[in-house]
Amino acid sequence: MERLEDLLEPVTEKTGLATLVLVSTGENLREWIYYAQSEQRFFQALNTALAAEGRFPIEIHAGRDASWKSYEEFRKGVRE
Repeated sequence: MERLEDLLEPVTEKTGLATLVLVSTGENLREWIYYAQSEQRFFQALNTALAAEGRFPIEIHAGRDASWKSYEEFRKGVRE
């Protein structure tokens, strides 16, 4: 699944379209949380980036989190 991250980085973070804020791995599952400027543009970039690779075994969910609540909740749980 690192390949997926490698393919998305040039079309998301390097362009400023989205920021990968969290990768969670456990119980045979990996979850990526991106905060994107535009849901539509993010999905277009995702489809373009992955088009030549075939299918990845992924599910995609989108939702609003303008206050970065998911990120902040995770951050509070991390011990420094």
